[in-house]
Amino acid sequence: MSTSDEARRALEAVYARVEARAADISSSHDWWPCRRGCDHCCRHLAAPLPLTQLEWSYLEEGLQQLSAEVLEELRARVDAMAGQEARPYTCPLLDRETGACRVYAHRPLACRSYGFAAARDGGLFCHFILDLVGRHGDADIVWANQDALEDAVARLGGPTRPLPEWFVEKVPRKP
Repeated sequence: MSTSDEARRALEAVYARVEARAADISSSHDWWPCRRGCDHCCRHLAAPLPLTQLEWSYLEEGLQQLSAEVLEELRARVDAMAGQEARPYTCPLLDRETGACRVYAHRPLACRSYGFAAARDGGLFCHFILDLVGRHGDADIVWANQDALEDAVARLGGPTRPLPEWFVEKVPRKP
């Protein structure tokens, strides 16, 4: 077994832990907003998504399943994002009509854990979650540890760069 195979399995294990925590929170709180159809976080990014090299490789598998036409649309969005100076950013991978991620099964940690994890500096939550937690309380919620998740992925994945940088470097332009 190669080191890259081990790293991939370890990344998938981190993703599985996040998915389990998210499923637990969502299923035990019928008021939880993070479900298919809510794309608020995808439309209001504070910065372009950070990805390690390993996460990029994983995401790239999802990109390879898309048509050339969709990849060109994504390239135009990535180019626009790279030139954008004001926040918020909209994720270029978002299908803006359906509100769904075009590479959902291959999305990075930041997307999987947003809304379900707490960090040293507070949490990764939108105002919908903050309002709902304020009304319902969070005493029974077991948040994922965002700092530990990010550290685990960083140890596996090599350098972290923003999505637009990876995309421009790794996705060839249509001839």
